[in-house]
Amino acid sequence: MQKEDAFNATKVMCTVYAGFFKDVAKEIGTERAVVLYAKQGEPFGAMLAGMVRAQVADTGLNIKTLSSVLSTAPAVFGMTPEIEETATAVTLHNHQCPFYDGFREAGLDHETIGSMCRAMAATEYAALTKGLPQVSARVEFRAAPDKACIEEFSLAT
Repeated sequence: MQKEDAFNATKVMCTVYAGFFKDVAKEIGTERAVVLYAKQGEPFGAMLAGMVRAQVADTGLNIKTLSSVLSTAPAVFGMTPEIEETATAVTLHNHQCPFYDGFREAGLDHETIGSMCRAMAATEYAALTKGLPQVSARVEFRAAPDKACIEEFSLAT
């Protein structure tokens, strides 16, 4: 039940935030509002980098450690991504997302949510790779509301 509670709490807060976002976008334009929203990815990316560094300490970064952090971090939002690992990458398939669901409930359309997601991810990944230069990341925003978002984190060999 904790996962469901975390998911629902995150969704409610995203619904409230999206209402604020819509008001800001009305005042300054959606493009500028997305740019401002994306800045919030920086502390999250830095936090992820710190979590990985704390786990690897002196052992060195490997795909198992990267996967461990990336598979547990979304739990705080009530997300349980499907994880795929290869020798050099970790891929997260996020079928359910409280951010997406909350933004939709507030009336944001799929395209706007996609712009927000991609912009936030770009900022998050830049901060992550600043802290962990051997890691690169990319997001593939869900093609349709009923599809998964895909995040891929690669480790340079």
